Amino acid sequence: MDSARSLYPEMLWLKFLHIAGVAVWVAGLLYLAALLQNHQRVRDRQDFARVRMGSRFAYMGLVSPAAFVAVGAGGALLFLADALHPWMFAKLAAVGVLVVAHMQYGHVLAHLADEEVEGPTLRIRLVALAIGASSLAILALVLAKPAIDPGLPTWLTEPGQLQPLEERHAPPPPPPRHAPPVYPHSS
Repeated sequence: MDSARSLYPEMLWLKFLHIAGVAVWVAGLLYLAALLQNHQRVRDRQDFARVRMGSRFAYMGLVSPAAFVAVGAGGALLFLADALHPWMFAKLAAVGVLVVAHMQYGHVLAHLADEEVEGPTLRIRLVALAIGASSLAILALVLAKPAIDPGLPTWLTEPGQLQPLEERHAPPPPPPRHAPPVYPHSS
């Protein structure tokens, strides 16, 4: 209990960084969807350069650093706050959806470098929908902290239980060393 109290100011800073990072990350991903949709409306080279620079800056300068801060601070909080509960694993699955969406937008952005390429508008919209749903799921899980009983064995739901010591198999024996052949002496 004393160690938790001594970490309390640091945990507040980490929580602030985590929440701010998540807010900027999610808002940036949704804004990036609108920017990527704008690639369809480009009329000339100057317009293309403006939209391209804006979307690259949003991705590289805002969204990616915010994701790094959110995941880094969240990972630190996960261990400092001892928050390994079943609802947290559901939240981490929803965060995984955000990570995949982030990578999808990076992939789309890389392919839109050429003026001739048309953006995948349906994919952009579906990813934006997944971002919204995942964000709402994260918010609901964090605010409610529901008691989830998955009915799974403890080795699947508790950290460090994948291979208890008594169930570990002995390592395979080393390959046999062959002695050099012995040749009979010829006299």
